[in-house]
Amino acid sequence: MSMKKIVLIGVGILVVGGVLANMGSDSKEEAKSKNEISTSKVAKPKKETTTSKVVTKQEVDTPVETDNGDLGEYHVVIKELTFAKDYNGADVGVIDYEFTNNSDKNAMFLTSISTKAFQNGIALESAIMMESGYVDSMTEIQPGVTLNLKVPYKLADMTAPISVEATKLFSDKVKLTKEFVLQ
Repeated sequence: MSMKKIVLIGVGILVVGGVLANMGSDSKEEAKSKNEISTSKVAKPKKETTTSKVVTKQEVDTPVETDNGDLGEYHVVIKELTFAKDYNGADVGVIDYEFTNNSDKNAMFLTSISTKAFQNGIALESAIMMESGYVDSMTEIQPGVTLNLKVPYKLADMTAPISVEATKLFSDKVKLTKEFVLQ
């Protein structure tokens, strides 16, 4: 045999031997990781229950705020609910909003933000009010200015919770929500 063939055969044996050795170590590692997995499965349920209890406590202590945030280039806060009567004497829920114009153009709440109120899953109609202070949604504000305004809705009844939603007009990518419990 020539020296070249012996060297090639030697290199071939080393490569094959290396592959086999790696396969052997892989199967050992797999066996190890299988043992770890099965061991961790036995120990896990205790950890999971503790974790879920902690998460539940955190949810109760600090509810996620969904009643304020940025809707496009506007910042909106759903503030509070008060009661009033419309021009017919019907019950009205008045939602107070804070509207900040962070755009570079003048803006109106009415043409920038879409708001809805629901009772029992059914949308409430807008109410028509006689007093002043209810046309602020049509007030134009300059960039950087904040406006507090009231939006009146005809109530279905005085007991069911009122759920309020606010989105940027023609976009529902980001939705602010707040629920008002009446009783």
